[in-house]
Amino acid sequence: MSHWNHRVVKKIYNEGKENEEEQYSVREAHYNDNGDLYAYTEEPVDLACESMEALKEYIQWCLNCLDKPILEDGKVVFAKDDFDDIFENLTEDELKELEEEDDGLDSFFE
Repeated sequence: MSHWNHRVVKKIYNEGKENEEEQYSVREAHYNDNGDLYAYTEEPVDLACESMEALKEYIQWCLNCLDKPILEDGKVVFAKDDFDDIFENLTEDELKELEEEDDGLDSFFE
């Protein structure tokens, strides 16, 4: 079953230059049914929550990711996601039809 969690991503700006800079951020990491990483969000997570309790819980999730290996942006080899095989066999017309439907891709998986 696919799932996600939080992971630290290290990004290097101006790599190899005098003004090289490292930045660490927490991102949502997504895993396929085999448990292999297939993506992480481009932007860091947003810590805005509806309540203090929710914020505490969310921050704890973020803290838990500090114990996992750091992902280095641009060096991660991603696995295939669970939908790659499904979509690669569709024609352009079928993909266009899915995009135009009111319920989008939901109908495809019914």
